[in-house]
Amino acid sequence: MPNRKPGLLFLLILVTALSWKAISPPAFADHEKIEILFRQQLKQLQSQLGIFKVQCQKKAGMATIRASFKKSRIQYKKAAVLLEYYYPNERRYINGPDLERVEEDNPGKILMPHGFQVMEKMIFSDFNTAPYPLLEDELTRLQGILEAIQRQPNLSYKFKKETVIDAVKAALIKLVAKGITGFDSPIALYSIPEASATLTGIQNILSAYESLPKISALINAAINNLQSNNHFATFDRLGFIARYTNPLYEQVVELAQDRRALLPQERRPLNQYARSIFGKDLFDINFFSPNERYRVTENRINLGAALFYDTILSGGNKRSCASCHRPEQAFTDGLPKALSVDGKSTVDRNTPTLWNAALQTQYFYDSRVSTLENQLSIVVHSAKEMNGSIEESILELRKDEKYAAFFRKAYAGDKEPVTAYTIANAVSSYVRSLVAFNSRFDQYIGNQKTRLSAAERSGFNLFAGKAKCATCHYLPLFNGLIPPEFTETESEVLGTPASLNTLPAMIDPDMGKYLFTNAMPHQHSFKTPTLRNIALTAPYMHNGVYQTLEEVLDFYNKGGGSGLQIAIKNQTLPTEKLGLTKKETQDIIAFLQTLTDTTYKTPGFAK
Repeated sequence: MPNRKPGLLFLLILVTALSWKAISPPAFADHEKIEILFRQQLKQLQSQLGIFKVQCQKKAGMATIRASFKKSRIQYKKAAVLLEYYYPNERRYINGPDLERVEEDNPGKILMPHGFQVMEKMIFSDFNTAPYPLLEDELTRLQGILEAIQRQPNLSYKFKKETVIDAVKAALIKLVAKGITGFDSPIALYSIPEASATLTGIQNILSAYESLPKISALINAAINNLQSNNHFATFDRLGFIARYTNPLYEQVVELAQDRRALLPQERRPLNQYARSIFGKDLFDINFFSPNERYRVTENRINLGAALFYDTILSGGNKRSCASCHRPEQAFTDGLPKALSVDGKSTVDRNTPTLWNAALQTQYFYDSRVSTLENQLSIVVHSAKEMNGSIEESILELRKDEKYAAFFRKAYAGDKEPVTAYTIANAVSSYVRSLVAFNSRFDQYIGNQKTRLSAAERSGFNLFAGKAKCATCHYLPLFNGLIPPEFTETESEVLGTPASLNTLPAMIDPDMGKYLFTNAMPHQHSFKTPTLRNIALTAPYMHNGVYQTLEEVLDFYNKGGGSGLQIAIKNQTLPTEKLGLTKKETQDIIAFLQTLTDTTYKTPGFAK
């Protein structure tokens, strides 16, 4: 009888191969296809910039210049999906805000702004014949940056499928957080047509890989929605995000998983498996902790909670962290400025909420530290705030049997579990657990059949549109953590007055970030706080000058400090009046109230 084992083995291999082919997702195209597309996009952008430059040289009329600028921006937005992701340093000089910037490693060096937004101010503010040479200079600089990129040989090594899909996700986040809010087009307000160009750029990238009918249909529907009402003031941003952008983000995440196009596991701000831009799992809280060794764990959260509510860290056991950060008041205290530990004087600034406080990369109003651990150490040793000594607290905690045992459990890998660092890390771990993304607004975006009133929906569209609130309080955090990278925390110069109802007003004397950097643009600069739970955290501003949201919005409606006749040259807040009506103001406040979410978890360990 013949031996049939080789034949059976062959058949088994064939069946297995065919089965694998049936269930295996189609492979993405070669990197070269994306390189070809990218170079085509740059070529088209350069061509339009060349036309624009000739028109400037010929001193064409205002209408021609403005039209050419807009065409250039459309070409840029198509290329920006890849350009801004792979060339973040160049991006600052192509499309950065029209504001002086302080070099991070050298605060004494002031970097002047360049690029599209600088040109936009020239063209759409007080246009006259003077800007032509300046426009030419900016265009020459911009062309030089693009030419340097184009000269780079063999760019395909950059365009790995994992990073290209991540670039698409970043572009969708930026579309929501900056694109439709007017951040990129603060004066021309050409944001809605530019959003269509961004989606076209995304469509072109994904189509270079393979046919994706479901994603293509959603992109086309989104573009049709943008084109059906491309007026900046009346565009329905809330509907656009809920019906198109957020579902599109979910589909791209699914695509990355299906095609095995996920990034390697590393420390990043965003969880690449999160399927919603507004989901509670979008951010990886461990990215915002110092290192892997001291990542957040349940034991550390519970230990930190016990320390947070204990007076053991303060001088004379007079107060705890919760004395000023009260859970029932969204971890604030309801005072313009907190009382000092002596119970008589006050500290220098208003007590901020701790909800989502961990989701930033700079702490204190003046951004002087980069970790919660360092912040805690400063607060404990502050003569006004806690007047304590961590070194003395260490001795007390080591003598306390319950605390000592819990430290050993929370920091089992440490030879000595009770140290200055583990104390700070434990309290910081508790603060990192205070993440809230289940407000009525979040539920609405997440399609949980939560209803928002007409006033609340209008309020969001005003917040992210006419009122320009979202150009500083970035979605989805509504704070100053800059999307889509979420690694840099922004500060602003608002011109906050020292007191209420005085005209001309006097600026609050607190110099803010300048006290830390000594950089002139940082005079009176303060970190942009979160607006989540804003309805519960009055009074407002770094000095607590405003008791109500109506007062805050009136300040912004007037153009900040400029509208109060405060002469401050480095105000970063636009000085133009917003023109909000009383009804619009109330709608914005109605929306802000939908951001309330104080789901509070009782600490798991009590001394």
